[in-house]
Amino acid sequence: MRIFTFIVCCIVSSAGVAAEPLYVAADPSMETALCISAATSDRLDFKQDLQHNRIRPAVAANKLLCNDLPVASFAFQAGNTAVYQHLKKYVKGHVDIQDIAAVPGSGTVLVSGR
Repeated sequence: MRIFTFIVCCIVSSAGVAAEPLYVAADPSMETALCISAATSDRLDFKQDLQHNRIRPAVAANKLLCNDLPVASFAFQAGNTAVYQHLKKYVKGHVDIQDIAAVPGSGTVLVSGR
């Protein structure tokens, strides 16, 4: 009985891990690497990636596009609200994002930045 319970727990816990999408770079560019970082890294790691590439947050928030979305919107769509909250301070204009048809993603997401 204990073995059965252990197997059921392993299957249930692995189902939660498999539901997160895998972000794959479409090209080896710096912009694409920053897009993947915006989707997957925590706020501090993303800020370090920006500093490493000598890009100010305001420039990234207003100029960097990830899959034809501004990087802040891309981070929000990926579920990374910490990076989104950090970048939205720098976005020029007013942006409200409301995803009314969000489906929890799984599988692979091909990411391209420019």
